[in-house]
Amino acid sequence: MTPLIEDEGLFKREVRDVPVELVPVFSRNNRGDLVVKGIVSPGAEIEVVFAGRRLREAAGLVERMKNLRAQGARAALNGHEAMMQIRQLRLPVQVRGAWRLRFEPDASGWEVKSYQLIAAQWAFTDLEGYTVLAGWPPVEPEDRVQDRAREARARQVAAKAAQAARQSPDA
Repeated sequence: MTPLIEDEGLFKREVRDVPVELVPVFSRNNRGDLVVKGIVSPGAEIEVVFAGRRLREAAGLVERMKNLRAQGARAALNGHEAMMQIRQLRLPVQVRGAWRLRFEPDASGWEVKSYQLIAAQWAFTDLEGYTVLAGWPPVEPEDRVQDRAREARARQVAAKAAQAARQSPDA
């Protein structure tokens, strides 16, 4: 699969920058993508998906989040009450990606709406305090001959319509 085909499938909506606080809770979906819980303002829980060729790029982020989880576990052992809940552990990450809306049935059968942010690029601070930028911007299709021909035909149709309007006796 080419990067263009992969990105056309992943980024069907506008790509935008989203500040997210990632919680060190990881899972995999049925395609093997990495899914991480996240919190966006004003406290809404989402899933951030690292898919396809970007999955390998997420290794540094996963390592950083494992360190965060270990720090939280040590703090909890020392009696720090706030670290008893994993949701309190958060890593600020700037994600450039596209939103995807999902509907899944809950235990009673009702469809529940949830949001996923498909990550293209992301930035976070490593343990030494340096900003790490990972991932790639979505690949955009090259200017193709078909696209140019379609645009030329549209201009011709518009020109003919304008000419016909000028020659119309009603005008």
